Amino acid sequence: MTLNKLDIITGMLYATGDEGIDSETLSEIIQLTPIQIDDLVKTFEHDILDIRKLGDKYFLMTNEKLNPYLQHLVTNSKHKKLTQASMESLAIIAYNQPITRHEVEIARGVNSDGPIKTLLEKGLIESVQQKDMRAQQLITTQEFLRTFGLKSLDDLPNDEHGTTETEEIEQFFKNLESEE
Repeated sequence: MTLNKLDIITGMLYATGDEGIDSETLSEIIQLTPIQIDDLVKTFEHDILDIRKLGDKYFLMTNEKLNPYLQHLVTNSKHKKLTQASMESLAIIAYNQPITRHEVEIARGVNSDGPIKTLLEKGLIESVQQKDMRAQQLITTQEFLRTFGLKSLDDLPNDEHGTTETEEIEQFFKNLESEE
């Protein structure tokens, strides 16, 4: 029995789970160009699963049909939303990255060690060393993009249409449900 390339991609994405697979790796393994992979993935049809590209990686994810059941699972588990302090810190980092811990604290007006530690533990942000900078810089991760269903940081809400940026950002970050 010979598997078609879409079946191979689906199986690989299932096997990698939350890690996903970047397009370059898929291109090498499947021997297709990234554009051919994009086109092939668009043909994927399943009752409850989707293949989505978030950031530079592909993931096998459940689709909206399963949301009521997953919502019940999440609300009856030990998963909790991020605290308001963590969400504020995450928004500041997402919109101003790279940014130092001190700059986050200046923006929030309070010590942010706890929220930043939580975000680091959840893998939503990471600390990197920039050339010619003494302080570590905080940036968002691929996990941040995956968690929020973003293809890139360009998909973050912005204020270019005259909407209230604060309300839009708050609504966006209220959707995050993670383990605390």
